[in-house]
Amino acid sequence: MFSGTPEGNAKRDALFSGFPGIPSSQSEQIGAALDGLKTQGYASVGTAGFCWGWKAIVTAAKVNEFAAVSAAHPSFVDVADADKINGTPVLLLPSQGEDKATLDGLYAALEKKNPGNNFIKWYPDNVHGFAAARADLKDDQQREAFHDAYVQFTNFFKAKL
Repeated sequence: MFSGTPEGNAKRDALFSGFPGIPSSQSEQIGAALDGLKTQGYASVGTAGFCWGWKAIVTAAKVNEFAAVSAAHPSFVDVADADKINGTPVLLLPSQGEDKATLDGLYAALEKKNPGNNFIKWYPDNVHGFAAARADLKDDQQREAFHDAYVQFTNFFKAKL
């Protein structure tokens, strides 16, 4: 639907900007959820974003108060997202639907700021959404990738929280 060209991206952004759950509208809710967990005694909190969830997390005012940030098939990725993250470890699990150059650039920028604390694992044979709404658990390869993504999340959070 959107070609990935500047014109296509502008059309995508115009369409999605009218949705009530756009990433920029979620900053306050993300901060409130984090504060709620901390008032319950959780000192170390991580977050996982799927698709738009990546951008919602990195644009949240309290992104750097999380102990770890992760995303599967992240959307609206920009290398400049690394500028918003100051030392928080990041896990990225992109699929075939994401731009490799942009995500590799983001990962390199994150590593420059916080070497050895970030991780990226590509799922090139899996569709965007493979670890969430578009998971096809009847297909062996897709089910294995789905399972592996959650193993990656679990191991990352066990190590970083």
